Amino acid sequence: MKRLLFILLLVHLAYPYGNLPRDAYFDPSVLEINQDLYLGKKLKDYTMLTDRGWTSLYKVIDNRPTILQLAYYTCDASCPILTENLLKAVKDLDGKKFNVVVLSFDKRDNIDTLKAFKKKLGNVPDNWTFGILQEEDIKDITQSVGFKFFFSERDKTFVHPNTLIFLSPDAKVMRYLFGTFPKTKDVNLALIDAQREKPSINNIVDLALLACYRYDPSRSRYTIDPLVIFAMMGFGLLGITALLTLTYKKAQEV
Repeated sequence: MKRLLFILLLVHLAYPYGNLPRDAYFDPSVLEINQDLYLGKKLKDYTMLTDRGWTSLYKVIDNRPTILQLAYYTCDASCPILTENLLKAVKDLDGKKFNVVVLSFDKRDNIDTLKAFKKKLGNVPDNWTFGILQEEDIKDITQSVGFKFFFSERDKTFVHPNTLIFLSPDAKVMRYLFGTFPKTKDVNLALIDAQREKPSINNIVDLALLACYRYDPSRSRYTIDPLVIFAMMGFGLLGITALLTLTYKKAQEV
């Protein structure tokens, strides 16, 4: 019996709260998300507790592209920094076209820590939702999007990736943006990307804009597609040639 208790104690020490081993055996590369494994995967309709009562992920998405941030509400470092910078990045975008949902991956979070986290952000738009999940749903959603984390006993904090996950109107994972300083251009294009499966008349122009860019996973940002640049140069050259030809013909007629 004593031997069994000793083994259980070792297991507990080796695997503290989170879905990765403790930092003594931690390799930072395991936090990386292999996007190819998760893009296109549809998330479940998780039930969540918000400061407005109980709701579900699908109700929050409401048939619109949605930005998902996984965070924990007692964080005083990267989580609020990413949330604050996302607020700045989307302030000039049309909030009626998308939603934002912040979900805690910390089973210890409660409605009080949620409200405290939200209060520090100041004025939050109506299309933002902050939620708390059941423990089993935390495990399921983090595994579904490849989000790995663990609690560092030494630092008394969670180690986790900083990422925004863009969901389609039917809750499919469409794009990841990494880092704590998202740019408005990249967020806007990622939202357009997330809308691709259900284009509407209102976003045809946006889809045309997206055609000029391509997502660079190594830099986690959108860049001008070189083919577009070459095409523009080609059209420009054709235009100049046509203009010179027309000018030459008019000169010959005179």
